[in-house]
Amino acid sequence: MWSDQFMAIIHVYFDESGKKGDHPVVTFSGVGASQDRLLNFNEAWTQLLGEYELPYLHMADALRPSRKLSDKIPKQQVSERIAVLKRFADCLNAHLEVGLIQALDVRGFNAMSEDARARLGNAQDPYYIAFTRSLIELAHFGLPEDRITLICDDDAETAWTCYQHYRAVRRVHGLVRKKTVGLCFADDKHFPALQAADMVAVLARLEARRLFYGVPHSYVELLRYLTSGEMLWKVLLADEPQMRALSDALDKP
Repeated sequence: MWSDQFMAIIHVYFDESGKKGDHPVVTFSGVGASQDRLLNFNEAWTQLLGEYELPYLHMADALRPSRKLSDKIPKQQVSERIAVLKRFADCLNAHLEVGLIQALDVRGFNAMSEDARARLGNAQDPYYIAFTRSLIELAHFGLPEDRITLICDDDAETAWTCYQHYRAVRRVHGLVRKKTVGLCFADDKHFPALQAADMVAVLARLEARRLFYGVPHSYVELLRYLTSGEMLWKVLLADEPQMRALSDALDKP
């Protein structure tokens, strides 16, 4: 019992980008750290927001350099906007510990067999496959005595089903049951780490579209800069062939 007093609680914040019915790629990505590091991150991120006169960072707006974000971030060239966003990337790498980048191809998901989806918890959206995989990946992160909480951006379409998948995975996966101790949903406007997760999720979707479908984007440099820092990054970019291969593997007796 004495050793339990020294366990760390790792808080991991997640956001999505792209909806199954509207986009060819769905991403579910997150960032996390222990409580002490998270407090330092929150302070540093909030200082950056204040410096740029931003109430919060919304990545879909930030990646439009022709859009003025504040008096301190006017309409800019792409290179100028990247320079601003690199400071937020530096903030992540200076204070946070782990990041998950996940992007799944929707067409490949739709091609999966019903039996394969059943083995993945009857997932009706690639979002929930990524959510389940996050639980399993995080169960292997940190020390054996560490515990994990998940905080997801609040979304009426996904919150309840996420909770159901959370309970289902914990029932059948002993390590997930041991390591995960909480799941909640929150408004990203009030949580810097959710804004950071949004940053990662949007960049992940753009990069997956580039790799899967050849759709160019202007922020390859920013994503590479973000993922070349001190954080541990776990990456899954599953295109259509990989999703079909997963389905075939799950269908084998």
